[in-house]
Amino acid sequence: MKMFPTQLVFASLVAAIASDVSKSNSRDIDAWKTVSQIETFYLMYRSYEYDAGTGGTGKCVSVRLCDKNDTTRTATSRLMYRDAETTQLIGFTARVTMARSWNSTVDDIIRLGNADDCTATR
Repeated sequence: MKMFPTQLVFASLVAAIASDVSKSNSRDIDAWKTVSQIETFYLMYRSYEYDAGTGGTGKCVSVRLCDKNDTTRTATSRLMYRDAETTQLIGFTARVTMARSWNSTVDDIIRLGNADDCTATR
């Protein structure tokens, strides 16, 4: 299954908590704190000019937590964006899992997978 760059949008969410973490002088950012937040996130900027996977040239992507399992650190989240050509609101559901990068003290990698097939990753 092809992975579109903006479907890595959760990686951007980690930056949302980076300022709080840096205030505590911790060098590692716990990505689970971002993924498991109940509030809907609105990402207003994207790092790619065009991404067919999440709205072409649309500017805003929202991310809402559907459910989470704190024990396994997995979640299901709904991503929504407005199609720039049709102005329709488009959405997809992603299975979110955590991983730890080498030499990190916390899970700092966010992986997205197909929410309908728990064995597949995107």
